[in-house]
Amino acid sequence: MGVAQLAHIGLGKEAAWGTGVPPTVFFPGTKDINIEIGRLRIEGPHATIAQLRSGAGRKSVRGGMSGIPAYTDAMGHLLVALLGAPTTTGTGPYTHTFKADTLPVANDHPRPPYSLQWTADGVTRRYTGGQLGQIGFKQPANDYLKMDLNWVFRDHQNGVAEATPTFPTDAVFDFRDLAVSRGGSPLGLRVESLDITINNNFEPVEATGSDVIAAMDIGTVTAEAQLTLEFNDAAIYGDFVNDTANRYDFVWTRGAKSLTITFHRAVVAAHSQPIPASGRLTAAVTLAAELDPTTGEFIDVVLVNDTASY
Repeated sequence: MGVAQLAHIGLGKEAAWGTGVPPTVFFPGTKDINIEIGRLRIEGPHATIAQLRSGAGRKSVRGGMSGIPAYTDAMGHLLVALLGAPTTTGTGPYTHTFKADTLPVANDHPRPPYSLQWTADGVTRRYTGGQLGQIGFKQPANDYLKMDLNWVFRDHQNGVAEATPTFPTDAVFDFRDLAVSRGGSPLGLRVESLDITINNNFEPVEATGSDVIAAMDIGTVTAEAQLTLEFNDAAIYGDFVNDTANRYDFVWTRGAKSLTITFHRAVVAAHSQPIPASGRLTAAVTLAAELDPTTGEFIDVVLVNDTASY
């Protein structure tokens, strides 16, 4: 009988795209990664009404991980996979600055590749050549900050050795750590929930001569923040009506460690009218990040922690 709690998921940074490596960091959470192999069929009359035999088509390996806690140090590996290597300064704590407009690391894969290894019920499988296309940062009013991940892998391996998991021991950012500013000043509104999504908008390249994807192209990087606010200030609604852009900073601070996601320029892409909720007024707001033409800045993710390098 399987025990789901005994399953484990780990990541390892690859030196070469698609050359699998064992995991070096482990995260609790759930995974939904699927291997899909289409069928090649010949259609048309062939002296029978029966379906003719088929052959295996190209392999597609993609899917997600959800509910990953935002560990103050371990989460840096996921930011590397999403945005590329950071610029690191300091001597402890260390400041790691990630740029969402970082250029591709190679012609055939834009982001540093990772292997994801999963073990459950005595079966171990390794997904290789992982490109992290999207992270959704989810901060409810009374919970940890958690992340949902969307991966595309190049291939998979069965029969690899099970790893011995060692889970992160660092703290996890949570709702008490969050502060939001607009235009460099505190937002002045109570944030009841926050979801930030950064998407690389990958396009797999399926070329002849290979059973796996030949390359990964990166599209326009996009980012949105969706906030549920207690509505006692009309400033953001004014930005929506007047098409005014502002800088937004989302900052989680836990002692000397912090996570800052900055939209250097964001427009209010959608704003609901205040809706009654248990006697209060709340509003849903969607912010869309854009390149700031004045500074040339787009999106920064700054992680301050005790890890010297990733």
